[in-house]
Amino acid sequence: MQFDLDPASRRQGRAPHELAMINLLVFNLMFCGAVVLSSMLQRGSPLEHYKGWLIAAPLSLSLAVIAYSFWRGARARAEGPWFAAAHWGIATARYRILLIAYGVGAALVGLGWLLAHTQDKVGMQELMFVALVRVAVAPMLISVMVLAVLESSSLSQANNGEVPDGVVKRLPPPGDLPEVKPQGDAG
Repeated sequence: MQFDLDPASRRQGRAPHELAMINLLVFNLMFCGAVVLSSMLQRGSPLEHYKGWLIAAPLSLSLAVIAYSFWRGARARAEGPWFAAAHWGIATARYRILLIAYGVGAALVGLGWLLAHTQDKVGMQELMFVALVRVAVAPMLISVMVLAVLESSSLSQANNGEVPDGVVKRLPPPGDLPEVKPQGDAG
């Protein structure tokens, strides 16, 4: 549904999607790259001692943005304008998908660690672990790309004063919010 909103309300609706795009395209891509890079580091490499930090820094920043978004979304639902609350809800729902992808990736890394410890040779342990770490990046990277496309679409919707019909059904708008009638609608 499209609503007749002032530019300030539209800007408030864009804010969660802009923040999500920054999170996805900066912190999450850095995180995926850091995971792959850390799996490529050779023993004795100068960066070997920092690979934990390479992974932890972008992951921590991403989780901080996600936590802020959930907090801000709850605050918007409690006291903010409806349009902003609806769009914060859309963004936080998508973050749940990203958190599931993190869980799948972590499970694959854990499986790689367990399988690596079943091998007798050190070389096979490393190979098994590195292989599953690189496979673990795939669900995270795919979800980041899909969510970036969805957030881009939501950013456009917020800019046009639109809210998906499913969100309108779950979170009805206030009665005094004027709806824009489609051009072909008679009546």
